[in-house]
Amino acid sequence: MIYLDYSANTPIDPAALETYMNTEGEFFANPNSSHAAGQAARERLALVTQGIAECLGVLPSEIIFTSGATEANNLAVKSLAQAQSSLGKHIITTPLEHASVAAPLDRLRRRGYEVEYACLATDGKIELDALKKQLRADTVLVAVTAVDSELGIVQPVGEIAEILRDYPNCRLH
Repeated sequence: MIYLDYSANTPIDPAALETYMNTEGEFFANPNSSHAAGQAARERLALVTQGIAECLGVLPSEIIFTSGATEANNLAVKSLAQAQSSLGKHIITTPLEHASVAAPLDRLRRRGYEVEYACLATDGKIELDALKKQLRADTVLVAVTAVDSELGIVQPVGEIAEILRDYPNCRLH
């Protein structure tokens, strides 16, 4: 069998699986519990979080663990829009977004945000010149899937990020 949907899931690296199994075996308790096993799990989680924060150059308090991509996208889209809401409520996205992005954008639309679709070329890629014309001073978010999970379209995310440098109040997700 040839498996080509690595956007959805990938085989786990053996070293990562071994680390997970060892950690799950030793620190199985709820880290929010006050008993000894919970305290040990909380200490281990704090240590791991510190390591991740150091790798990313951020504070441990800036790390948020989610159950998966759907929850992470939901949290990111809603949080970015809300954090920037005093600067504007204009959002640009594509009709190709995964439901985990499209659904929170629809919810934001119902809450008064203006969600506009970027123009796509016949190959499904965002037309960069058209995007430049759509951007406004009150654009606070551009949400673009880097690689479409169904069609395999690879968006020019680097070029989009470069365009957004001229819009310091706009975030790219």
